[in-house]
Amino acid sequence: MCGILGTSSHNSAYECYRGLLAVQHRGQDSAGILSFDGIVHLKKEKGLVLNVFNKEELSKLEGFNAIGHVRYLTTGTSTLSEAQPFFLSYPCGIGLAHNGNITNFKELKKELEERNRCIHSKSDTEVMINILSEELVKNDTFGAIHECMKKIEGSYSAVVLLPKKLVAFRDPYGIRPLVFGEKTSLNGNAFSFASESVGLDVNGYSLIRDLLPGEAIVIEDNKVEKRVLCPKGRAHCMFEWVYFSRPDSVIEGKSVYEARIELGRNIEFEGEGDVVIPVPDTARTAALGFSEKYGIKHREGLIKNRYVGRTFIMPSQVSRDIAVRDKLNVIKGEIRGKKVILVDDSIVRGTTSRRIVSMLRSNGAKEVHMVSTCPPIKHPCYYGIDMPTESELIAATDTDIVAEKIGADSVTYQTIKGLIKAIGLKKEDLCLACLNGDYPTHIPEEVRKGLTRAREYEREADCKVGVI
Repeated sequence: MCGILGTSSHNSAYECYRGLLAVQHRGQDSAGILSFDGIVHLKKEKGLVLNVFNKEELSKLEGFNAIGHVRYLTTGTSTLSEAQPFFLSYPCGIGLAHNGNITNFKELKKELEERNRCIHSKSDTEVMINILSEELVKNDTFGAIHECMKKIEGSYSAVVLLPKKLVAFRDPYGIRPLVFGEKTSLNGNAFSFASESVGLDVNGYSLIRDLLPGEAIVIEDNKVEKRVLCPKGRAHCMFEWVYFSRPDSVIEGKSVYEARIELGRNIEFEGEGDVVIPVPDTARTAALGFSEKYGIKHREGLIKNRYVGRTFIMPSQVSRDIAVRDKLNVIKGEIRGKKVILVDDSIVRGTTSRRIVSMLRSNGAKEVHMVSTCPPIKHPCYYGIDMPTESELIAATDTDIVAEKIGADSVTYQTIKGLIKAIGLKKEDLCLACLNGDYPTHIPEEVRKGLTRAREYEREADCKVGVI
């Protein structure tokens, strides 16, 4: 789950920078910006946006159009060679940044290599840019994107930089988010694309709408052309409203903040508690909704060190475990001797939940009842979220067993019905694959096995360094 930005304005690189800061929560591994003013300017490094760019670096990124990216590791390795945006000068000059996961990546990579296309990384984005570059030699912009959509499977939202053009497109199911904005200034109209509406807000753009599934938009000479090329339905990732997006974002016309309030209100809880404690930060809003519904006081019992990143999107279980210890501390007076209702956005692997429950107990909690605003996650995600093996997903077992494994007195999950009602979209318009196993696209068995092997290899590497 990455964050992408595209801007067409008189201050594009700086606006990309500010937009990337706004979507930094979507990726912490690397950051990059590509601009064009007749010459290609590219800056990308490992690390956070604030660490990668400074005033001097931004001043070098000249041009009316720019694209940017923050990376969350799903495919490839945590190296600079995987950082985006990517750029190709042959056979067609093109820059591209991508959010999502191409499920037929290996098949496409093999086909490219058979045509003597050299792939330098393990990134599916590099495969995408090579395919699009080839198609641009044979077709106009919309035709090339349409051909790509017919070949590429999986999830993708992308921003593309061509000479004098800024382009954005979204996969035929609209799995990954992408919004379009516009503003008017003394210099004329300006346009922007972003993974979330907060990436538009920070630069003063008005949210026009989300790109439609299978749609492409081309900005050239301050003019906008839109075409829906390859729509196959709607399968918007429910996890955007549960966890990934900022609460001040609006996705598919639905406020993330309001959805999370409703997620808390829709929980059917049968136990007792003295205090509702959210796991910061994404569960705060839902905890308010839960507290209002049940009339149980809401308190901040866990304080987050804001200089530690989001543990879910860290590249290994070791780094996640260490980060939990560094990230959270307990306000003992709000915990000691009380029946705590601990509200979190989701329970994925259970390791973070187990550590937090243990922290509360060691600081005097009488009881700890875990509430998840997301239904049980029982199946891997192949569309850009790090949930690759069923054996890692703790909710594959009974709720009582989950409670025992994380050390809680009870575990209560959101229902799928409650989730859908909170988001406010039709069930058929949401991707719920990680909950019910109903994948919107075909996932070859070899892809599933490959992701499982990769995860198991990561675990073995963690053990070998002696951390686990």
